[in-house]
Order: sequence, then structure tokens, then C-alpha cells
Amino acid sequence: MNPRCPYCAVAKPSIRAVNMHLQAHAPCLKKWQQELTSRHDLPSPPLGPKRKLPPVEIPASDEEYEPEFPDDGTQSKHPRVENVEDEDDPPASQYSRYIHPYPGPAGQWIREGKTKFGALQEWLEQSGKSLWEPFESEEEWELAMWLLKNVGQKSTDEYLKLPIIRNAGNLSFQNNYMFLKKVDALPTGPEWHCEVVTVRGDRLGEDGRFMTEDLELWFRNPVECVKELIGNPAFEKMMAYLPEQVFQDPACQERIYDEMWTGDWWWNLQKLLPGGVTIAPLILSSDKTQLSQFRGDKKAWPVYLTIGNISKELRRQPSAHATILIGYLPAAKLGCFSDATRSLASYRTFHHCMSMILETLVDAGKDGVEMVCADGRVRMVHPILAACLVSATERGSPIRSLLRSTEETLETLQEHKRGQEPPKFEKDGLRAVYQPFWHNLPHCDIFQSFTPDLLHQIHKGVFKDHFVKWCTKIVGAGEVDARFKAMAEYPGLRHFKKGISSVSQWTGTEHKEMEKVMMGVIAGAVDSKVLTVARALLNFIYYAQYQCQTSTTLLALKASLKTFHDYKDIFIELGCREDFNIPKLHSLIHYVETIRAFGSADGYNSESPERLHIDLAKDAYRASNKRDYEEQMALWLQRRQIGWE
Repeated sequence: MNPRCPYCAVAKPSIRAVNMHLQAHAPCLKKWQQELTSRHDLPSPPLGPKRKLPPVEIPASDEEYEPEFPDDGTQSKHPRVENVEDEDDPPASQYSRYIHPYPGPAGQWIREGKTKFGALQEWLEQSGKSLWEPFESEEEWELAMWLLKNVGQKSTDEYLKLPIIRNAGNLSFQNNYMFLKKVDALPTGPEWHCEVVTVRGDRLGEDGRFMTEDLELWFRNPVECVKELIGNPAFEKMMAYLPEQVFQDPACQERIYDEMWTGDWWWNLQKLLPGGVTIAPLILSSDKTQLSQFRGDKKAWPVYLTIGNISKELRRQPSAHATILIGYLPAAKLGCFSDATRSLASYRTFHHCMSMILETLVDAGKDGVEMVCADGRVRMVHPILAACLVSATERGSPIRSLLRSTEETLETLQEHKRGQEPPKFEKDGLRAVYQPFWHNLPHCDIFQSFTPDLLHQIHKGVFKDHFVKWCTKIVGAGEVDARFKAMAEYPGLRHFKKGISSVSQWTGTEHKEMEKVMMGVIAGAVDSKVLTVARALLNFIYYAQYQCQTSTTLLALKASLKTFHDYKDIFIELGCREDFNIPKLHSLIHYVETIRAFGSADGYNSESPERLHIDLAKDAYRASNKRDYEEQMALWLQRRQIGWE
């Protein structure tokens, strides 16, 4: 006899199918939740503002249970989902947004202008040329864009030379060379430039001289990239030009932090600039990525740029192309240096190359640049570095530590350069990089710019690399695996049927799946203080991921971290740690102030740049001949950008 749903009695072929039915069928799911709550008397934790999701449309099938609702006006015995009040839904007032605009002049436009797309369309109309120039028709344009996005050069040449295409297609290009010639005639984004950086090492060559190495730095003008982003009419309805403070109540007591323009950084910086100007908060991200899969050690070091004027919802979508690749840093091995000096040389090379890429931002940030914005109006824009998603190692107490001062840090570096030995140089973990890339960027506080990184700091860092290891050491790897295997399957939860010790490479998704069941795994196997630490850490992780923070949720975030620190010494007592001088753990104390400054943490999370590695690095490498590939990658991306626009 087939198992049945205990609430609607519909028959299913298996227990798993019944569980899936409970998850998908709203009336049964609600009854199950009510029964579970009443049975165990579970209190509801304080939550932040919820986002109302659109109703899920479940396709009807022969097996699916669908109650019939009479059409004769009589009341059905079966309650409709929309007629049942959700007890967990917050009151309607919780979704309200009371906006307090910036009191002074900001984001003002100077005159009407035309975006790049509008100017191009006007030129084509005035010159009498087709909108699809240099292609003959819309159909030929669509074919060209399809070839550009989906087919390689060799396959494109073979396709265009097929007799059926030549005879029936009537195309204006008959081979790949003619096709690319037309593509290159189209207007593109900011041009790519290449600068050769020569580094001299400390190793002697066969000729008795110090060895040198030439490194290629490929980059685009970041100011032109900002113009490209802020002037894209596709982003017009998702663009902001001035800061604002948003509250949840008319009395302006409960502050809301979500988009970057709702934070305090933009609001405070606007006061320091001339009246009426527009700030373009720059969000930079950079990380090495492996290009070759099975052989070789080819790597790329892309640098991405986006602006906080664009809504974070749009910035997180790779298909929206709201984040631009502005350069490839040299990912060289620096074999001309000895093992003792190679690490320092790598840091110096990174900062020197970043300074070259960002050079145009110095004057643009100080004086401003007129830019045509997405709404077709010209504004005086100051592009200023706001957030920097790069690896930053900080030392200090993991409980109480103030952000460093940029002025004091630069002074300490200069003292060390003059041969002195300032105590702060060693205390702060500085390196002999005397001109860091940010030293002359206007209005830039680089230490405040190191924003929370949910993927590497929380999911992979504090949770997986530390907390899970501590619990495994207490319970034992075999017991932890056995508990993961024994977890019952349930829709929406991953079942680690082989445990976790055999997994060699983890993804952010797997870390999040572990977090969902970790409390259940260690319950009954560890001390009650360990459970308290686990609950506090997991609360912190989930609060930190809120896409819309409020004054209340930030207090809860802070309280969770305090509880974690109050009880974390249990791991020292149990022999799991000797101290907690962990940089990623230390970074958690800055989450609250950073969210207040820049908005919710999902707006500058490194998961989005990690996804861009596929489109802007790995795919570009595969399209090259694997020799001198960076130049080919830049050209391939410039052509692909035509299809994006």
C-alpha cells in the first residue's frame, strides 16, 4: 500500500514523495508546521524584516492533490491559502520605508545630455545608415551576436563555409575573417592597454648580472569604465545619485540599511565635497583564479569594478553586466627573486600594478568628471574608492580592535623606509611596501574599505576552517561522519550520505548546507557551552546574511557575537585552541559598523566576483590558443562586450 499524506490523504509512491508533497503543498505544510510547533512548544526567534516572495506555481498532475472549490458562491470546506492568515508574517507597517533625503544639494544635474547609446542612434539616423550597421539587417545582426556568444572562431569559419549557408543565407560575410572585421567595426567599451613592468630580482644570472623579468599588465581606464556603468540606460531605474537615510517607522527610530546609498559613508562624504556633485562609490574586487584544469599552472588575476550607485540586486546578477573587468594583474612566479625575498616582491608588484591601473582616479576623485548618466543628464561625478574585496590580514585582539589610521600607517612605513624601527611596523604586521596603491587616492580610508566577505570570512573561514575542525576534534571524525550520515532526508536540506571527512574541495553552497544541520549533528555529543557557542555563531552567520538590516537586527548581530566571545574559551579548555588570534575571527567585530557605513553585507560579497571568473577569465582563456593568452583574452572580451551591450 502506497504511503499517504497525513493531512490530505493523497497517495504517493514513496516516503520521499510524501515529504516532497509536504514541502510543495502549502495547506499540508502549514498544518505540519502548526503541529510541530504545538507539540514541541518552539518559540519563534526574533527575525529581521522578511521579503515577501511571489507565490510558487505548482504544475498540476494526476498524482497531485488539488482541492475543488465550488463556483456557486457557497463557502468551501477547504480553506484557500490566501484566506488563511500567516501568523509569522510581520505587520504591514514593517514593510514601510520612510525616506529622509540628504538635506544639502547632492546629485544635481548640470544639463541635458545623451548617453552613448542615444548618441549612436542619433548619428545613425542623421547619416541615413541602418540601425544594424555594419550588418545588413536585424536577422543578420542576431545571427552575428549568436555566433559571437556561442561559437568559437574555427567553428564559425566552418559554419559560414557550409554550402547551405552560402547559398541560402545571403550574408554579407562569408568567413570568420570578414565576420570579425565587421565585429571590430562596432563601437566597444573602454579600450584595453598593455604596459610592460620590468622587475629586477636579487638572483644572479649566468652573465653575472641580476636577473630581470618582464611582466605584462593589461588594464582599462577605470574612469571610462565608471562612465560606461553610470551612463548605461539599462540601469536607469536601478540607479541612485545621492545618499538617503531610510527608516521603518514614521518616528524615524528604526533605521534600515540595505543599499549603499542608505549607509553613513556616502552621507558623511557628501558633506566634504562641493555642493551638488555626485559620488560614484567604487567597489573593487581582485582574486587569483586557476585557468588550466588538468595540466599546466596557468593563472589569471582579474580586477573587477562596479559602483554603489547601482542597486545591489542588479550588481549580483552576472547577466546584467553591472560589474566590469578593468584589468589583469600579472600572475607571475617571479623566479628572478630568491625564496627569501619573493613574497615581499609579490606584494610590491601587486601595489605597483594596482597604482598604475587606478592612476586616473586620483584627479577624477579630487576634481570630478562630467559624465552622462543613465537618465540622459550630465552630472559632476567624483569616483571614490569605497569598498575593496581583496585579501586583508589584520592582527590584533579578536574582541576589541579599532580600525587603523591611514595617516599613521603611511607615516610608519616612511619611518621604516628611513631605516628606523617603529614598533607599530611589526605590531601591525606591515610589510616594506612604502607606496601602497591607495596612498594618494582621495577620500580613501583603505582600512574601512575592507568590507565583510561572507564567503571567505564566515562560511569558509570561521565556520568550516575553524569551528567545524574544533567540533571534529572534540567529537571525533568518525562520529561526526556517522551523525551526518544518520541525518534524516528532508526537502531543502542536503543529506551528506558519505559524511564530510572525505570531501576534498568545498563550495560556498556546501558550507551553507552544513550550517543548516550543524546544531543537530553536535547536539548530545558536546558540552553545553559548545552548543551555546554554536548557536551564537550560527545566529551571527544568519543575521549577517540579511539582505535588509535594521537597527534591531544589528543589535541582535552584535549580541550574538558577544555571546560567542563570552563562551568561546571552552575550546581552549578542551584543548582545541591555544588562543583566538585569528584574522578572520577578528574581522567579525567590524561587521556592524561596516554595515552601518555601506549597507547590508550582500552588496559587497565576494561570491559575485567568484562567479565572474567563469565568464571573464576561464571562458576567455579557453577561447585562446593558450600562448600569450592575456592579449587574446582582452580582445575576446572586448568583442563579447558588444553582444552584452
